[in-house]
Amino acid sequence: MHYLGAMKLEEGLRLFIERRTSACWPLTPQDEFSQPCAFSDKMSDLHGNDQKFIHQLVHDVVATEVKAQEEDQSLWQYRQTKSQEGKNELIEVIETKQGSLQRVVAVNGHPLEPGPEQNEDARIQHLLHDREAFQKQRRKEQQDFAEELRLLQMLDEAFIYQDEGKDGTLRKLNFKPNRAFHPPNHEGEVFHHMEGTVWLDMEQKRLVRMSGVLTSDVKFGWGVLGHLAKGGTFVVEQREVGKGHWELTRLDVDMNGKALFFKTIEVKQAVRNFGFKPVSAEVTLQQAAEILKRDSVASEGRDSAARH
Repeated sequence: MHYLGAMKLEEGLRLFIERRTSACWPLTPQDEFSQPCAFSDKMSDLHGNDQKFIHQLVHDVVATEVKAQEEDQSLWQYRQTKSQEGKNELIEVIETKQGSLQRVVAVNGHPLEPGPEQNEDARIQHLLHDREAFQKQRRKEQQDFAEELRLLQMLDEAFIYQDEGKDGTLRKLNFKPNRAFHPPNHEGEVFHHMEGTVWLDMEQKRLVRMSGVLTSDVKFGWGVLGHLAKGGTFVVEQREVGKGHWELTRLDVDMNGKALFFKTIEVKQAVRNFGFKPVSAEVTLQQAAEILKRDSVASEGRDSAARH
């Protein structure tokens, strides 16, 4: 989630996708009796067995999500739509053991013109032949992944959860900040300013949907580095795209604030991932680039035929 803090939030939201949940208590033993319930109007309706069930459910969800992130070695090709700053892009993404490649195939509903298409060819070829450039991209991906895991580890203590019932196999929980939580770094401070709702799949022990809002301004570096304004919202969704494999399918972020030197920032982004297909572990980066080019040409041909 960067933008001097704003995007740190965005990336963390993807990870903010896994957490423990307790029916109206913090999840640390020392806080179990000392922390007042943030949803006291409903606490009387919950029995000890209900609390233990929710606690165990969330514990299992966290364990499953962490294990999936650390151990899942499956590779995928998929399409992504990204709407940001008035521009809607259609992007083809393919993962390999060496890293991932992506190619923009359309902008605002139209295939790329020859100029932008050649720019995409050149950009991808640069990554393939400039080892330093690709390694820089790869390190960025690895740093993001490590940060997501750090944020995930905070979520056990960052929130107080309220059971709101179930719908089929899904369990709905509301969350509010646990004021007794002391984040170990600046990125974790954002959790003191969030509340919202999460839906958990009780059978597969996975997070299905999460939505939230910033209930107060989030200041980074005591406001010197910038802040995110109260009222910002986000929605994250994931679903099973292959047997036992879940992927992010939706990320909506609508936030604004100030960055360094009083520059106004606006994070309004809508991302959808779809059309997932498994990729062989034998596919190389060069082959991935060829697949992206081939599929881009095929897609342009279909669009051209449709227009005529």
